[in-house]
Amino acid sequence: MSALENALGYARAHQTHFLDDLCDLLAIPSVSTLPQHAGDIDRTAHWLAARLSAIGLHGVALLPTAGYPVVYGEWLGAGTHAPTLLVYGHYDVQPVDPLAEWRTPPFQPTVAGDKLYCRGASDDKGQAFAVLAAAESYLAGGALPVNLKVMLEGEEETSSPHMPAFVRAERERLAADAVLICDGAIHDPQTPLLAYGVRGGVHLEMEVRGPASDLHSGVYGGAVDNPFNVLVRILAGLQDANSRRILVPGFYDRVRPLDAEERALMARSPMNDAAVLRLTSAPALAGEQGFSTAERASTRPTFDIHGLPGGFTGAGKKTVIPARALAKFSFRLVPDQDPQEIAGLVTAAIRALAPPTVHVDVRVLGSARPAVIDYRRPAMAAADEAYARGFGARPLYVREGGSIPIVADFQDVLGATVVMMGLGLHEDNIHAPNESMHLPNFYRGIDTVIHYFDRLAAAGA
Repeated sequence: MSALENALGYARAHQTHFLDDLCDLLAIPSVSTLPQHAGDIDRTAHWLAARLSAIGLHGVALLPTAGYPVVYGEWLGAGTHAPTLLVYGHYDVQPVDPLAEWRTPPFQPTVAGDKLYCRGASDDKGQAFAVLAAAESYLAGGALPVNLKVMLEGEEETSSPHMPAFVRAERERLAADAVLICDGAIHDPQTPLLAYGVRGGVHLEMEVRGPASDLHSGVYGGAVDNPFNVLVRILAGLQDANSRRILVPGFYDRVRPLDAEERALMARSPMNDAAVLRLTSAPALAGEQGFSTAERASTRPTFDIHGLPGGFTGAGKKTVIPARALAKFSFRLVPDQDPQEIAGLVTAAIRALAPPTVHVDVRVLGSARPAVIDYRRPAMAAADEAYARGFGARPLYVREGGSIPIVADFQDVLGATVVMMGLGLHEDNIHAPNESMHLPNFYRGIDTVIHYFDRLAAAGA
């Protein structure tokens, strides 16, 4: 049998072993946004380092950053004639709130039918583990057909604040012909998607302060401006209610328009009106006028309010003018928008809308640059073929609506083709209660990555 056939056979014979080990990894609550889980992040990093060593990778180390460490390992036995593939994933996960909506404990992996429920099952421990399982399946036979480097970070869910500096500092160690990221979704188990771009974003917080302390609205209402009233007026002034265009001056100046070829690709996207209504159960669709649903959800910038903490939100009533009001919101960005520039434009627009009756502060909480990839590269063609062999269907090409902050850094610093092969489903509830992984996708995903190693070696990247 060939090395490819041996690897596929090993993977299929060890499915129970892979699932058991994945459950061990998922049970560690590696929530990067909450300081009380710092010890769990460290425990997860050490678990993964041990795993990389066990499957046969060399030079395994926890590489320091200004935050949580990067787990690194490599296998360079394919020789200089073979392409080098850098695999990226993240081992941190989102918080579990609201806890009451989980049907099973969020860090107690539970299999029900074809689904594995646990925080991180799809984003991204389950998908990253599938890549490690594929590497193990090849190395169990002695060798991979490509040189492999593995980089797993612990800060993706906080927008990877220390990764740009890390990638620049470690550019020689990380040098590769292609980068594989399994951290996304396919349309359904029969329709794989190959992503060739991600949106960026900038996350902001606005604080509006009025009186020195909360006031009785019956005594002072009408004489003192209510910070919450001002807050919602400012937020409403950032977007046109009808066209849904963002009203920040200069906001669209650098938005790269789609060419005819890419519009044709987008027209094939399965994210049509009916699909989005089915996936979301929304009463009706909305978005920027003049663009299809697929374009709105991936190739156009957006404005979203995420929370309005402050004031009185308990049962009953309280006639109060709060002393302060807060809003957390973000803008998804597309090529060639720059997050820092957009943050400056938004801040200026907010200050222009703010009345002199309050004090307004705007703070940047995080950002990520957008990226788009040439989908005609050999490394992408290898992914197309791998999906066809692993899932039995050619993928559709899409641009992701979400953000993977490190994609732009890999492009700029390493000059490598970034290949994003999702294994999850849109209904996996990532970032929400009852996150899950469709187990047939997990096992097909392992096979698909095994085929990707083989096809990338044949393509030469």
